[in-house]
Order: sequence, then structure tokens, then C-alpha cells
Amino acid sequence: MSESLDDFELRVARSQLLIQILTRVGYAVWQAAECEDTLAHYIVIRLRSAQGIGEEAGLALLEKAQSRTFGNLLHELRTAGILSSDHEERLSKLVDERNWLVHRAKRENRGVLNDIERVDPLIARIDHIADEALALHKSLAAEIEEFVVDSGVDRSVIDVEAARLAETWGY
Repeated sequence: MSESLDDFELRVARSQLLIQILTRVGYAVWQAAECEDTLAHYIVIRLRSAQGIGEEAGLALLEKAQSRTFGNLLHELRTAGILSSDHEERLSKLVDERNWLVHRAKRENRGVLNDIERVDPLIARIDHIADEALALHKSLAAEIEEFVVDSGVDRSVIDVEAARLAETWGY
């Protein structure tokens, strides 16, 4: 028995919807990972390094920090008391939402492609995770930059290194 045109069109529509959802999931996970990496840098720059530490020692500290989980990094910063209460609260929520996205979202949203009314709230939640992760990344990166400038590093040196990294990373 051949498939009807309506059934085929429905399968195509569901496939396109799944592509949209999974693209957003990927972007949200990517942004959460960027924010997590920024927390690792924040720890190294604010808590671990000292002026004149050297590139090799600094990179070793960063590698160690980057091997830790998002929640573990946040816990250390919370314990150190160097995050604003706003950042602490927002990061805590982001860790919870990131964990939901990675560990529970698929299970909790089985059948979503058959229930169109559940799609928009799911996409909105995923998009919010991505937006919040990006906003926190930018805010924390700006704090790191200010801290480094206040420690005596010329802003032009930071700008040159940022441009080099952007080129290397393809941004």
C-alpha cells in the first residue's frame, strides 16, 4: 500500500520541525559551553593566577579549570564570593536549564512533534537558554577584561589578542 500525499506531507513537516528543534538545541548547548569556558577563564584570572605567572603556567591552570563541570566551576566562584548576586543567581538557573536540556529535555518532550501546541513553549525554553548563556558569557567576559585592565594590562594588548583568537577560531 502506498503512502498518501497527506501522510507524506505530514512526515516532511515533522522532519522540518525536528530539524528546527535540534538546530536550536545545538546552538543552546554551544552557547552554554561558551559560558562554561568563560567561567573557567574567570576562575583562572580572578582566583588562580598571579601577575607575571607566564603563559605556560597560565594555560596549565586553564586546562585544569576547563576539565571541570559547569556546576563545579559555579560552586567554586560562589564559595569565593566574587560573583555578583545577580550573576550567581542567573548562572545557577543556567546550569539547571543546561542540565535539563542535556539530560531530560528529550525524555520529557517525547511526542512533541505530534502535539503542535507543545512545540512553541519548547522552542521558547531552548532559545531562552541560548540567549541567557550568551548574555552571561558577554557580561562575564567584560568583567574579566575590566579586571585585567585594572591589573595593568593595556587594553590594546587585549584587543590584539582578541582579534588573533577570533581569526584563529574563525569568528
